[in-house]
Order: sequence, then C-alpha cells, then structure tokens
Amino acid sequence: MPGKGSGEIDSQAPTAPAGFFRRLEDGLFKQVDASSLAVFRIGFGVIMLVECWRFWEHGWIARYYIDPEFHFTYYGFGWVAPWPGDGMYWHFWLLAVLSLLITIGLFYRAAIIVFFFAFTYVFLLDQARYLNHFVLVSLIAFLMMLVPANRIWSLDALISRRLGERPAEVPAWAVWLFVMQFEIMYVFAGIVKVNPDWLRLEPLAMWLARRADAPLIGPLLLEDWVIAAGAYGVILLHIVGAPLLLFRRTRLPVAVVYFAFHLANHFTFRIGIFPWVAMLGTLMFFDPDWPRRLFERPRQALARLLSSERRVADV
Repeated sequence: MPGKGSGEIDSQAPTAPAGFFRRLEDGLFKQVDASSLAVFRIGFGVIMLVECWRFWEHGWIARYYIDPEFHFTYYGFGWVAPWPGDGMYWHFWLLAVLSLLITIGLFYRAAIIVFFFAFTYVFLLDQARYLNHFVLVSLIAFLMMLVPANRIWSLDALISRRLGERPAEVPAWAVWLFVMQFEIMYVFAGIVKVNPDWLRLEPLAMWLARRADAPLIGPLLLEDWVIAAGAYGVILLHIVGAPLLLFRRTRLPVAVVYFAFHLANHFTFRIGIFPWVAMLGTLMFFDPDWPRRLFERPRQALARLLSSERRVADV
C-alpha cells in the first residue's frame, strides 16, 4: 500500500471547494451574541414610531393619501388604493402600534410581518411619493421577518426565559443579512453618482446654494472647492469607504466619517429618517457583542468602585 507521501490523492480529504463551503457554512451558522441585532430592532422600531408621528404632525396622511383625487400607481399595482373614509388614519395608527411592538419586542414575529405588508402598502400607493429610504425600510422589514431579533432585550425574551428557552445568541447569518444590505446600499449609492450631472457638481451645487443663509458655514457652501469636495468625496466614501467597513482595522475611523456624513445630511438637507436608519445600519458592521461590552463597562466600573469602597471601610 502506498503511503501518504507517495503522491496518491487521499479520497477522504476534502477538496478545496468543499473546504471553502464547509468554512462558509460554519461561519454563517455559528452562534454569535444577539445584542447588536436587538439594538437594531429597538432603533428601527423607535425610528418608525417617530416617522408615524411625523406623518400625523405635518398632516401628510391627508395631503398625500386622502386629499388627492388620483394617484400615480406603480405598474402592476393599480389595484392598490387608499382606504376609504378615515381608513388611512387608522392605517398609520396600526403602523405606530406595530412599531412600538417591534421596539419592545412583544409579539415580534407577528408584528414585523404585519408591519412589512402595511408599510409596503403605503409605499405602493403613489409612485409620485417615491422615496429611496421607503424602499430601504421595506427591505429591512422583510429581512427582520427572517431573523430572531427578539432573542434578547425584549418582552418576548423575558417570557421565553421564564419558560426556560434558548440563550441570547443568534446564527451569524442573521447579522450578516443586515451587514450586506447596508454594504450594497452604500456601494450602489456611490456608483449611481458617477454620472455626468453629479460630476459637474449638480444638483449638489443647487442644494447647497439653498442653504447659503446657514450661520457660519453658509458662505462656504457657495465655494466651488467645497461643492467639489462634497460631490467627489461622497463617491469615494461610498465606493472605497463602504468596503473598508468590513475590516476591523479600518472599521471605526470609516464609521466615524459615515456618522459625520449622515449628521451633516440631516442638519443640512432635512431628508427625513434616512440618516438615522443608515447610522443604525452602520453599527451592524461592528462585532455582534459590541452593545453588551459597551453596557458592561459602566457596570464593571461601578462594581470596582463599590469594591474599593468596601475595602477602605474594612480598613
């Protein structure tokens, strides 16, 4: 019998593709801390609850879905129409209640499924009201239907723990779903800006000119070099920066830049909930246990302080 050193291929040894897929499977299905997914669930629920309030506060329910005599429906969805009477008000009340249930993690699975269909229905009502971040919200809600985001820090988890159910872990793919969703979103946001208009600094120059009366920075927003830095910087941030979020060494500085970018967008352009959803999604690139480690530090510091005080008192 030839030995292993004779050059004979061991039929029991996994081939390279098989080994790759085995490692991929192990990586996707290994159990990781559920706390980052829980923070995402809570943040998403709060953001959507605020968005429902904004629709009530600004009168957008009537303006966009009740008062208009007709709506520009999407192809194939002409059958989607607003509820009659006060139905649209009740619909947004339902969305608000569902957002609250998602936040506190009560009846989470049923709440997120109904939320997905209820919110997507609002999106499909009128093509003239198309917003990129509404598409993103529907995609996120769909992904949240697939994951156990209520495994920890939820009323569902409290009830389950009393019944002796699972530990506070989730499969890694449940986190990676959101990592890849936001990675694709960021990279695509950079690619679509590589077009003649954007490279000629429009419509960014027009948008910034409308904010020229802003205190302190207003005059700068009219400078060509500021506009060019913004236009080309955004492309670089998304196309180059977004992939760097996937690597531990570059993750934190790039995330800080992204947070500064989203906050600047919020205070400069007032573009609704998108900056907050994007910042929430950016947090998903960090290790799944980052919230637990963050919350543990004050507790550990307090425990050390109390321990030192007891030692002093004993002396």
